[in-house]
Amino acid sequence: MLKHLQLNAVNTLLQTLNNIWFAGNFPPSWRTSTVIPIPKPAKDASHPNNYHPIALTSCLCKVIERMANNRLVWFLERNKLITLQCGYRKQRSTTYHLVRLESFIREALIQ
Repeated sequence: MLKHLQLNAVNTLLQTLNNIWFAGNFPPSWRTSTVIPIPKPAKDASHPNNYHPIALTSCLCKVIERMANNRLVWFLERNKLITLQCGYRKQRSTTYHLVRLESFIREALIQ
């Protein structure tokens, strides 16, 4: 639904979320979630450890979480504060470290 808002509604939503962000005054409903237990397949449903807990939170809370994450990642990338981590970063993968390790080993064997 949020993806299909008109431009003026998106701008109003963005202003509201930015105001919440800068004021640090998050709505109380965003601090709670509804947890729904989903039973694991082929497990005894009478035992509490045999459930996956699924937490449902506000869609607007998820939007502001994504905005915060994007802003933090942008800041960290721009200031080169994370350089060695490749997992969970855009245009990077853990395969990068494997290739890098192989290069170090080949260079060490040549010398």
